[in-house]
Amino acid sequence: MDDLWKESRTGLEINSSKTEEIRVNTIVKQGLRLNGEDIKRSSHFCYLGSIVAENGGTSREVNAGIKKARGPFSKLRRVRLSKSLRKDTKIRIFNASVKSVLLYGCETWLVTNEIQRKIQTFVNRCLRFIIRIWWVNIISNKYLWKATGQEDINLEIRKRKFGWIGHTLKKDGEIPKQPYFGTLRETGREEDRETAGEDR
Repeated sequence: MDDLWKESRTGLEINSSKTEEIRVNTIVKQGLRLNGEDIKRSSHFCYLGSIVAENGGTSREVNAGIKKARGPFSKLRRVRLSKSLRKDTKIRIFNASVKSVLLYGCETWLVTNEIQRKIQTFVNRCLRFIIRIWWVNIISNKYLWKATGQEDINLEIRKRKFGWIGHTLKKDGEIPKQPYFGTLRETGREEDRETAGEDR
């Protein structure tokens, strides 16, 4: 970090009081210092609408996404209750204004069964409100999805993931493709062993 501080001479200025660090999947506990000051360590932070956390952040991000999606859904109350709008129109509005907020950044999520259940429960509840099927009316999820033109949320997230991967692989250059093909290191095993021996 002190090397970065020295770079301030060339125009890069770092404010140590506004700088924080986060460590993902590491056992290193030694703190970072910048110009003689300790850098604050955070367990998570929000970057471009996505939550990055020490444990990956998917659970936090999903919970935050559900809270954010409740806002536009509650504002659509007049739309949901409107008798002049067709059901298909209401569903399209829901997909555009609510579901897009809910699934923002899902291409990078690690989706567990618990996370899938949370998202699906929220979506199903919204769909029931839209087509006015209350909890006393017992219907299957498949019937609900068919009536609203929806699909299993896990399948939708997978489609978005594959679409994002395909978009990334079409980009020029090798750097965006390295995580998919495991080419982060260009050195061979023998060279790695020699380097490790020199470090000792």
